[in-house]
Amino acid sequence: MAEDESTLYFGYGSNLDIDDWNIWCEEKGVDPSGIVELGPCWLPDHRLKFHYRSFRREGGAADVIPAGCGHAVPGVLFSLTENALANMDRKEGHPNTYRRTTVNVILPDGASTEAITYRLQPAKQGEYVPPTSYYVSLIEGGLNKRKLPIGDLKNAIENSDYSYPVKHLFVYGTLMQDQVRYETLRQHTTEGHRNAHAPGTLYHLGAYPGMLTQPEGRVLGEVHELSNVFLGLQSLDRVEGFYGFDSTDSLFQRTLMEIEVAGEKAWAWTYIYNGTMDDAVVLASGDWRTANS
Repeated sequence: MAEDESTLYFGYGSNLDIDDWNIWCEEKGVDPSGIVELGPCWLPDHRLKFHYRSFRREGGAADVIPAGCGHAVPGVLFSLTENALANMDRKEGHPNTYRRTTVNVILPDGASTEAITYRLQPAKQGEYVPPTSYYVSLIEGGLNKRKLPIGDLKNAIENSDYSYPVKHLFVYGTLMQDQVRYETLRQHTTEGHRNAHAPGTLYHLGAYPGMLTQPEGRVLGEVHELSNVFLGLQSLDRVEGFYGFDSTDSLFQRTLMEIEVAGEKAWAWTYIYNGTMDDAVVLASGDWRTANS
């Protein structure tokens, strides 16, 4: 790694607390600099797990494991210099305890990027080990500081496999109320919805619209609560032509976005267009309903 290069790192456990990092560095006599916080993000198709006893933590330590549709682990994206990466490897016990691995994480605007994270070596995985209240406070405090939900953490503490921290879906096209595919959505949602908007640009693609994420634009739509996240997203993935986060052939890419509802920020699943917009017409209003009224 060149001196001016850096590595993107997804942190989800005790490293959400910068004081914990500084304490460890002081104990080991190493330089704590070189770690820069870039912002909140999500690791899709994973969930948090406590199945390793850490002697330093005197209880369970966090791990992320692959999981099915609708699961996602909230965390923070950091930039690490070469020195900080070497120290992080040492802190996480790479490669003997936790191993460094490459993942794709979702940013607040719905875009994704490649980053490294640390996952427990399979040989180290065991039965559930409850974490200490102090260790939990490091993670919970870090999530609260970035206004990220703590549902996944609570489920992991309870050793539950059911962990769907984001239950809301933002729709802006044919899935909206009174649109042609609304009945498909209605089967998987609770009663009622709220108006919302997301940062992006809306394009007219003929029979349906497509959104691309852009910070200066605004796309109007609705936010609905999914009654069963797993079944709902599975059904809607088929409607939107989403074949998984590893696929490059999806018509729409399912992602998580920070949307605005009644003047407040909220996280929601949504689908952004995965094709080119060379011949598409921009809907300046950002509202599919006015374009088809």
